[in-house]
Amino acid sequence: MKRFYAVIILLAVILVAGCGPERKQESIMDTPESHYKEGMKYIDAGEWEKAFNEFNLAKSLDPKYAPAYEGMAYAYLGEEKYKPALKMAEECVSKDSKYWPGYIVMGKVSLAMNEPKDALKAFMKAYKLNENSEVTTRMVGYAQYRLGEYEEARNWYTNALNIKANDPQTMKYLNELNEMQMAVAGMGKAARRIAMSPAITRADAAALFVDEIDVEDLFKEEEKQGFQEYGAGNVPEEEFSLPDVSTDHWAYSFISKVVEGGIIDLYPDGMYHPERAITKADYAVFISRIIMKIANDPKMATQFIGTPSPFSDVPGSHFAFNAVMICTSRGILETNITGTFGIDEKVPGRKAIMAIKKLKTILK
Repeated sequence: MKRFYAVIILLAVILVAGCGPERKQESIMDTPESHYKEGMKYIDAGEWEKAFNEFNLAKSLDPKYAPAYEGMAYAYLGEEKYKPALKMAEECVSKDSKYWPGYIVMGKVSLAMNEPKDALKAFMKAYKLNENSEVTTRMVGYAQYRLGEYEEARNWYTNALNIKANDPQTMKYLNELNEMQMAVAGMGKAARRIAMSPAITRADAAALFVDEIDVEDLFKEEEKQGFQEYGAGNVPEEEFSLPDVSTDHWAYSFISKVVEGGIIDLYPDGMYHPERAITKADYAVFISRIIMKIANDPKMATQFIGTPSPFSDVPGSHFAFNAVMICTSRGILETNITGTFGIDEKVPGRKAIMAIKKLKTILK
């Protein structure tokens, strides 16, 4: 019997030891709090491995320290590893159910996974724990925005600004909301769906041009040819194929029409790559082709070649320079506040829609 109790006591000691710190504090700055603070700096800098190291050091000092798991969730989120990010967020709130930043990161992971309803639930839990925070209030509004509840989002953003006037992040979200409402007003179903995308794809662009511009009618008399740099074709006249776009793909009809019309060309490998995000350079080229078709002016294909570039990030030798100038000189595509064009930037759905609306005005 004594041996039995001895074994029980030994197991209890081992269990308690296993729940304790992995290591002892080595200096006055070697604390969970200081490692968490340092780790969040690395998160802001996008240095995920260094962030992981700091959060692991914090956790090794106190396995129950909830912020360490929050930080690890952000690091995984930065690496776009959503499942482990969600697991760390859940671990965070399991360590401390009243730690509201844990629910914030959980909501952000849900948004990244395109689960706005789950995000709203998480943000609401954070809000109930800290109603006087502009962060929790703003994030509830952002989840509503992602759900398409624009007026609800506006109300939450207004409340956030009442808590902290002129908060830069809330103002950014509010501007995004204003842009979205302007973009989707009067647009079709495809445009409304695409408007929510943080970066439109080649499939999205095809759908927009066909659904909103009626390009199949615009180009039906045109010879089947593609478009190379400044207007030369690169799709052969014979029947083309779309080996990476099946006939049951949601955008097959749209894609086939824009390729046939020469608005969007295939890649050198013969593929369309429908899920690949487009850049502002790509979008400028696609839009300029439509404008040149309407104008029926061959000179437009080289109109700005040889002129000084007003954009530091778009040299005159860039393949899209002429297209960029055609679009910006007509106010279809916006420049950045810094004066650059943003040649390699992805195109958010709402901005893509605004450009289409401006293009439609010109076409009329």
